[in-house]
Amino acid sequence: MKRIFYFLLVLLFASCKSENAPKDLQRAVYFWKTNFELSQKEKVFLEENEIKKIYLRFFDVDMLQNEAIPKGIVSIKTKVNQEIVPTVFITNRVFERLKFEQIEVLSTNVLGQINKISNAHKEIQFDCDWTLSTKNKYFFFLENIKEKSPKSMKFSATIRLHQIKFYEKTGIPPVDEGVLMLYNTGDWRKLSAENSLFDAQTTMNYLDNLSEYRINLTFAFPFFQQVLAYRNGIFYTFIKNCTLSEIKVNEAFEKTKTENQFLCKKDVQFKNISFRENDILKFENSEFEKVNKTKNRILQKTKALKTTIILYHLDEKSLSNYNQRQIQEFFSQN
Repeated sequence: MKRIFYFLLVLLFASCKSENAPKDLQRAVYFWKTNFELSQKEKVFLEENEIKKIYLRFFDVDMLQNEAIPKGIVSIKTKVNQEIVPTVFITNRVFERLKFEQIEVLSTNVLGQINKISNAHKEIQFDCDWTLSTKNKYFFFLENIKEKSPKSMKFSATIRLHQIKFYEKTGIPPVDEGVLMLYNTGDWRKLSAENSLFDAQTTMNYLDNLSEYRINLTFAFPFFQQVLAYRNGIFYTFIKNCTLSEIKVNEAFEKTKTENQFLCKKDVQFKNISFRENDILKFENSEFEKVNKTKNRILQKTKALKTTIILYHLDEKSLSNYNQRQIQEFFSQN
């Protein structure tokens, strides 16, 4: 009995030690703009922080009438030393509307468009927030893509929080690796959502099944800000390339009692968008301390000794809100 007790004790100790052991962390970033033309500061960021991989959005796929077509095709103007991973965003309505017999054509067209932009890649990533009704078609698409590609090609897919928590229902995509997207964690359609961009508690509430997920996971965290507008309490639009200071200095907007919310006092044009009196603007930020603390908690929960931490996204304007110490801390296990 003593021998069994000591054996079990050793196993428990080894398990705890494995979970708390430092991870081998690779560093990567997303780039989510139509023009891949990096500024000097963005180039320096890649080198200073030893970024190994760039998940570069190549294009979106959406429906035009009854046809799935590529939209917003990237223009690559900067050569980099990092590995480029073509990333394709596919709207869920593509799989809602297409029939199974049309998906083989879709996979051929998607691969053709990727290779038309660049055929020097070792991995392809797909980003689709599939649902229970589109799961089978999306997974069939992924299988079809793999059949048409070299066997050495690696495939990854984005995973949302609800797809981790309810993986038995939502399914696990047939890919080599999943990227858990740890931003836009709240319901941005609701004005009452305190911070739909990143909510630490909401995030952790979805991760009880993290260690049970059957494919390797990497993790993408937000390093950006966003501004949302609401009319009559209903979501109106996102305001692109907008900072908090630009809202504060505009006389048309008045700070409300709610933190980071502003009331439109009159009809006005702002950022090429028409706003009406009583519209509400809401500024949302990804606070470093909350993001980094959540990252460390997730690394403790995951059993894999090697993974990738991905920063979303490579943008000089957004990254100017964080100092180098914070960036280095983010890419490390604390």
